[in-house]
Amino acid sequence: MAINLPTDFSDSYLIFQKYPQFIVSRTAYGPALWGLRDRLNRKKSILFTENPSDIVIPVREIQKSAQGRFNISKRNLLSEQKLKEWLGDTYERDVNNPAKFVGALATKPDPQCRFISLAPLEMTRDCLLRILTYHQVMPTYIDFLLVYGAEEEDRELRYNAFRTRTTFVDPEPGNIIPDLNRSGRQHEICYNLKAVARKDPTKNQLAGDRWRIRQAAIYHRLDLGNTGSALWIIADPRETVKKLIGEILPEGPVPKSFHFDTFSMSFDSSLDTHLSLAQWASDEWRWHLQSLEATIDNLTRPALLFDDLNPHQPRIRPRAVTRVQEYEDKVNEAVMVMESNIKIMESLLGSYKTLVEDPDFPPAEVSACQKAFKRFSARMGEFIYDLQTQVERGKILSKIARDRKNIVLQQAQMHTAARQERLADSMWQFAERGQKEAIAMRTVTIITLLYLPPTFVSTFFSTDVVKYQGDGKDQVYFSRNALNSFLYVTIPLWAITILVVTFYYKWESWRREQRARGLLSTDPDIVEYWEKYPDSRANTGDQTVSRSFIHHLLGKEPKSAS
Repeated sequence: MAINLPTDFSDSYLIFQKYPQFIVSRTAYGPALWGLRDRLNRKKSILFTENPSDIVIPVREIQKSAQGRFNISKRNLLSEQKLKEWLGDTYERDVNNPAKFVGALATKPDPQCRFISLAPLEMTRDCLLRILTYHQVMPTYIDFLLVYGAEEEDRELRYNAFRTRTTFVDPEPGNIIPDLNRSGRQHEICYNLKAVARKDPTKNQLAGDRWRIRQAAIYHRLDLGNTGSALWIIADPRETVKKLIGEILPEGPVPKSFHFDTFSMSFDSSLDTHLSLAQWASDEWRWHLQSLEATIDNLTRPALLFDDLNPHQPRIRPRAVTRVQEYEDKVNEAVMVMESNIKIMESLLGSYKTLVEDPDFPPAEVSACQKAFKRFSARMGEFIYDLQTQVERGKILSKIARDRKNIVLQQAQMHTAARQERLADSMWQFAERGQKEAIAMRTVTIITLLYLPPTFVSTFFSTDVVKYQGDGKDQVYFSRNALNSFLYVTIPLWAITILVVTFYYKWESWRREQRARGLLSTDPDIVEYWEKYPDSRANTGDQTVSRSFIHHLLGKEPKSAS
C-alpha cells in the first residue's frame, strides 16, 4: 500500500543522487553540504564499485510479528533493485509509457530497529546515496565514511569525531511521516570507535606485528515519538562489528535482554547496543600492550645484559635502534587511539545525559529512561576506567621504550667506536709494513741505479760484439753475428723477467688482500659496508669479505655503477 509522503521528502528522495544537497533539513547545515558532496565524489573510485555484481549490503531488522512478538531477520541485498524492494520503493517508469512513472516511493513502514552494514567497494554510489536519502541521515556522516577512502587507512586512525543533533520541537515537516514510524522528533549520533584485533595467526610475525587497529563509523537515530524506532548504519570494512551485532542479535526471536514494547524499552535497547560497541572498542588493548612489551623487551635485552668482559657478548646491531623506535611509535599510536575512544565514550555519556534531562523529553518515559541511563553510565564508566588504565600503562611503556632505545643507541655507538679502533689498528699495521717496505725498496733502488749503468757497460763490452786488440794498435773490432746472438738471448730473458715480476707483483697483492681479510674477518660490523656497497660483496672460502672494502683500505676506491 502506498504511503502518503510529505512533498519535501518526496522531492529530496527523487533526486537522491544529489545527496546531501537537498535533504529535508538542509537549512541546518548550510553551505557545508556542497563541500561534503565534493569530498564524496573525489573518493568515489575508492569507496564504490562500478560492477553491479559486486553489490553486497547486509541488513538486519527487528520487526513485530502478527503474534505480537519481536523477531530478528537478516538478508544480503545483492542489487540496487533488491535494495529498492527492501525499502518498499516501487516507483519506476511505466513499461508501456516511458514518459510516466508508476508505483510509490514508499509502501511499508520502517521496522522497530534496522541495522545496515556498509563496506567499501561492495556497493555502488547510487546504493549508498539512496540509503542515506531515504533515511535522511545527517550529512556529517560522510566525513566518517571518507576514512575508508584514504590512501593510507592507518593515517586516518588520527581522525576522531563525534556529532549529534536532537530535535524535540518544531521538526521539519518533511521528516514527519507517521506511516513510516517517523515522528520527526529524533536523536541522531555519529561517531567512530577503534578496536585492536589479531592478524592472521598462521603468519610468522613478531609479537608486536600480530595486531591491527580497526575502526568503525557508526550512525544511530532514535525516534523520540511513541514507537521509539531505531536505525543503525555501521561502516565496517572488516565486518567485525557486523559479527558482533550478529552475536548479540541472532536471527530469530529477540533475546530477553532486548525489549522494544515501549519507548523506554527501545531507549534501553539502544543504550545496550552502544555498550556492546564500547566493549568491542576496549576489550583487547591489554593484550596488545602486553605483546608490545614483550617485543620491546626482546629487542633491548642484549643491551641491558651488556658485559664488556664477556667475549661472547651478543652484538648490538644499529637496526635494533630503528626497530625499538618502530615499536615505540606503535605504543604511542595505541595510546592515541585509546584516548580518542575515551573521548567518544565521554561524549556519548554527555549526549544522553543532555537528552534525558531535556525539559521536552516525553514526561511519561523520563523516569524509566533516566534509570536506564544510570545503568548505561555505570557500565560506560567501567569501560572508560579500563581504557584509562591501559593508557597509563601505554605511556609508561613508551617511556621505557624511549629509555631503552637510548641504551641501545649508546651500546651501538660503543660497538662502532670499537670497530673504528680495530680498523685504525689494522690501518696502522698496513701503514707500518708499507713504510718498511718502502724504505727497503728505496735503498735497493738507489743501489741499483748506481751499479746498473756500469754493470750493463762492462757486461756488454765483455762480449764478442765489441773487441779491443791489445797489440799496441788500439784497434776495435765489431761483430754483427755476436750482436745478433746477444739480442737473441737477451730479449727473451727480458720478456721472462717482466712476466716473473708481474706474477710476483700480483701474488704479493693477493697475499696483502688475504692478510687484510684476516684482520677484518673478526669485525662483525663489516656487514655495514656490504649494505653501502651491495654489489661489491665477494665470497672467498669460509669468510665473506667485501673486496671493495679491502681496496678501500689499500687506497683504491670501489668503482661506481655507471
